[in-house]
Amino acid sequence: MLRRRFLKNLIAASAGSAVASVCQAIEGTIERIWPSRPRQAFSEESLEPAFSALFGEREITESDKVKVVAAKLAENGAVVPVKVETEFEHATQITIIASKNPVPLVAQFHFHANVKPFVATRIKLAESSEVIAVVETADGLFQARRYVEVTIGGCSA
Repeated sequence: MLRRRFLKNLIAASAGSAVASVCQAIEGTIERIWPSRPRQAFSEESLEPAFSALFGEREITESDKVKVVAAKLAENGAVVPVKVETEFEHATQITIIASKNPVPLVAQFHFHANVKPFVATRIKLAESSEVIAVVETADGLFQARRYVEVTIGGCSA
């Protein structure tokens, strides 16, 4: 009986060690494939520090090649449909920012070089504000803005 219990415990310990090794390998792969979450930008509570955390001192140029498509009037700020379209074929990232939200950074999307950059999502707006889309390409950062008036707020501090 003792030998069976010993073998059972040995197999359980070996299986646990193997599972831990597989989990560590998967975690390392995920970190290499997907960029890390912009924690500092998500913790900022105003527009300028969020921009600084996201883009540092890099210049962001207004561009007609970036379009924010959203209704001028949103009845409910909890569900505001937004599309970001760009004519830049090799954009690597689209960032959506709401200027008057308690946390301005709404979302950040990363794209592979072979993917046409396009985002269609629903966001929350605390109050009427600008929705800003920043597109990152090899040539720099480009942005477009769209003011959305909200009749009922969608999020609070």
